[in-house]
Amino acid sequence: MSVDESGSESGEVAPPKRRKAPKGEMRRTALLDAATTIFARDGYSSASMRDVAELAGITTVGLLHHFPNKVALLGALLERRDQRVTSRFDELTLEMTLEGFIKFLKLSMGFSVEDAAECQASLVMNTESLSNTHPAWSWYQERFHLTHAHARGHIAALIEKGEIRADVDANALAQEIFSVMDGLQIQWLRSPDEVDVMAVFEVYVRRLGRDIQAHS
Repeated sequence: MSVDESGSESGEVAPPKRRKAPKGEMRRTALLDAATTIFARDGYSSASMRDVAELAGITTVGLLHHFPNKVALLGALLERRDQRVTSRFDELTLEMTLEGFIKFLKLSMGFSVEDAAECQASLVMNTESLSNTHPAWSWYQERFHLTHAHARGHIAALIEKGEIRADVDANALAQEIFSVMDGLQIQWLRSPDEVDVMAVFEVYVRRLGRDIQAHS
């Protein structure tokens, strides 16, 4: 079999080259991963740019080239979190049934505990941002209202459709669900070997489903 000018044997199709992420993009990802680890450990307030840079294997000056200050780094972390949520759920078709709602809740819970460092960083910063002087205060306030409004709307639609009992308080139910999800994440982070988040949540949502289901 002959060899063409490119060095490959004629008659054979060369495998397509895998597209590599641009070097700058890979560096940014590594920096945000390092920041996630440091923020999970120390919180935003106590985290240092030097520690982030050291974990990422670059100088502080190099880190400042990508993120001029800690607030900019925090903003990039929150933006990445938004992008990950959007990419995971944007194209998801929500089934307007009680079973579909329970499935969505389990997907959301699973997403929250996919990565321990990201989960812990988010919870720590959420708690820190209860102070309105925290740079992430507005971001977490907005996400709180958005997620609760979305859950209330979904529950109300299921009540209207006759999937959920008419006497169920959509606002109270949404608050209960998010409280369970937040609490499970904290318990899992505290003792991951003892807390099986998804098993506990499965029991909870199944019991919840039986309790709120509309009966014909």
